[in-house]
Amino acid sequence: MKRLLSVVVAVALTIPMFLGLTKIDAIPGWLYSELGYAVLSPLFRIFGAVGVEGHEDVVVGVLLVASFAISLAIACGGPVLWRTAHRVTH
Repeated sequence: MKRLLSVVVAVALTIPMFLGLTKIDAIPGWLYSELGYAVLSPLFRIFGAVGVEGHEDVVVGVLLVASFAISLAIACGGPVLWRTAHRVTH
């Protein structure tokens, strides 16, 4: 039950985390740079992305997956840190 709750919380946090990641200018700047395109080129080929619209979909997908991973780490790790900190203070 705790895992299901953690996943639900992570899904709920994904969009706010995505919006936060896109506000950091360095991340989209790097993803849209020549080096970012070189790193993402295997994904472009796997998904058959052609043109700006196709590449945009892959970049947004990468940012959403990263947002979900960070949200899941917060949802699963937050309670552990809370219990550890609470145990130390009491």
